[in-house]
Amino acid sequence: MGEGDPDDAGSTLVQTGKAALTFSEMATFVHDIETRPQARLLSDLGGLFALPEAKYQLVVMVLRRKLRGGAGERDAILARVRELQADASSPAVRLRAEALLAKPLD
Repeated sequence: MGEGDPDDAGSTLVQTGKAALTFSEMATFVHDIETRPQARLLSDLGGLFALPEAKYQLVVMVLRRKLRGGAGERDAILARVRELQADASSPAVRLRAEALLAKPLD
């Protein structure tokens, strides 16, 4: 998987997001994002940013909460999103990264 590879089929989190159709499955997907170890979440961001719009909005909701958290987690997430903005092979992923960075965090 490359840095900007938006379709990491090996990621169970991305697969869960793609497969989630019911409210219950979406809730489980959100919980999985929230509890994902930071290193794994950061490596999954490219795939998460490539999900369909409704599921991507769930990702953004969780990321915004995490960005309000501790400085360490915030800095790591912002650094990875900046990488995606600069290096993602998918224009949609680059635009989503740019949009996330452009909105105020508060």
